[in-house]
Amino acid sequence: MKNYLSIPILGLLVCGCSVTGSLQRRHAGAALAHTPKVMRHEARREQAPPQYIEIRHADGRPTEFFVPAVTLENGEQVMMMELDEVVVTARTRSLPERMGKVDIDFVVTLPKMLQGSCRNIVVTPVLHNRGERTPLEDISIRGALFDRVQQRDYWQYGRYIDLYRPDSLRAQEAFGRFVRFPYPQDVRCDSVRASRSDISYYYTQTVPTADAGKRLSVTLEGRVEGLDGSLYLLPPSDTLSYTISSMLDFVDTTTRYLTRIIERRVRLDDRVLLAFPVGSAAIVDTLSGNAAQLMKTGVVLERLFGQREFTVDSISVTAFASPEGGAAMNRELSRRRAQTLSNYLKERFPDDAGLDTLVAVRSAGEDWTRLGEMVHSDSLIRNRERILELIDTEPNSDRRERLIRERYGEDYARMRKEMYPKLRAVELRYYLQRVGMTQDTVHTTEIDTLYLRGRRLLEERNYRAAVGILLPYADRNTAIALLSLGKDERALDVLYGLPESDRSLYLRTIALARLGRKDEALEVFARACALDPNLEYRAGLDPELNKLIKSR
Repeated sequence: MKNYLSIPILGLLVCGCSVTGSLQRRHAGAALAHTPKVMRHEARREQAPPQYIEIRHADGRPTEFFVPAVTLENGEQVMMMELDEVVVTARTRSLPERMGKVDIDFVVTLPKMLQGSCRNIVVTPVLHNRGERTPLEDISIRGALFDRVQQRDYWQYGRYIDLYRPDSLRAQEAFGRFVRFPYPQDVRCDSVRASRSDISYYYTQTVPTADAGKRLSVTLEGRVEGLDGSLYLLPPSDTLSYTISSMLDFVDTTTRYLTRIIERRVRLDDRVLLAFPVGSAAIVDTLSGNAAQLMKTGVVLERLFGQREFTVDSISVTAFASPEGGAAMNRELSRRRAQTLSNYLKERFPDDAGLDTLVAVRSAGEDWTRLGEMVHSDSLIRNRERILELIDTEPNSDRRERLIRERYGEDYARMRKEMYPKLRAVELRYYLQRVGMTQDTVHTTEIDTLYLRGRRLLEERNYRAAVGILLPYADRNTAIALLSLGKDERALDVLYGLPESDRSLYLRTIALARLGRKDEALEVFARACALDPNLEYRAGLDPELNKLIKSR
């Protein structure tokens, strides 16, 4: 027969409700298991007797708690409370991925023998994904006596704050003195229980799959706190594993190739914006951005002469002029500007570059084509349409420029200030030839690296980025990316454009089921299963089809 110790509530706080001794001896821990279906409906275990007896006195004496005690070899009596293991029951082993997420769920069961009035139980599910551990929100179950002690501590702390109005530092120190067991923060479940049966908590958590592998796992950690300050850390539980079931199982991993046409002769165009003084062909390094433009041209030439894939056949230097002044004068002026740049480049590069024979100079005169493009795109030109009409219809360039100046003076002033300097440019064309190539064109087949990148993004579950690349291809992988983002209508359009196969029909079934087109979905699903009977079993992993099949 067990002895009982009579302990007033204040004495209980001093002597404590020790839980550590019995827990250490029993090495109590948490356990995780996938519970077989046949065990899910088993009757609960028999009710256990309460772990303490509470007596309230009507005459105002302190409440007493009678706790079961055992006598040690040295004659000392200690309170004894048994602790069962925590059991987690998984509801499913396969997690269907939708919209880039999965929902993991399980049932955490706190057995009746684990509970006690003077205990606080904290259980923490931990998610493991590719070596990373993510603690989920805690489950906290406090006993009634533990809760009352917490309330008393907070009440004392509040009284201190009201009486002494301390600063933040002293308030923090006082909190540490008065409140030995702070209330839990950021918990999934925080409850005060006095239950004579098991407590079960259904736990669900949405997990993004962008960086997830094919498997996730959950373990359980926990601790038990006693009013005497004792702490017992539950040993790590077994691992509960989940497999992510996604439409990535249907990814087409076939390598895509594209045909590239290689030309023996290649032309490279470069436009150099040099600022020339009005009416002059002199290159002034310090004028505007000339130094940067000349440096850029030099870098291009160095790279062309330094590489080995091509030889430089010839270089064409064509200069342009702005329309102010006579057309004949501007034509000659642009020729001199092209010759000036040609001479500049020949002086910069050594004789072995062969620029003396490679460079050809030509003059393009006034660049009315580019001027028209700039006028068309400038919303600040008020008479834009009339000026463009003049540019298109007036054949004489000198008369054209004069009419714009006379009729639309304000617009002309803007054109001359903002646009004319950009017309005084030099265009360089480099004519190259591939070394060792005799045919004018060669067709080669190579891996489509852009598509390969899109497929890898899809496999990494970066669906949004994958769609941006795969959309023009309109293939099965495109449809998978769209379905994974919930864009079911667009995915269905893509799938209808593909040849019928077991996989394309199965994906089409998912899209139709999501869109509520049940009869069509069942008909397409039957055709998919006729091609591959195993898809009948696969449908159980996809919630849309699982629901569809059960509704037949």
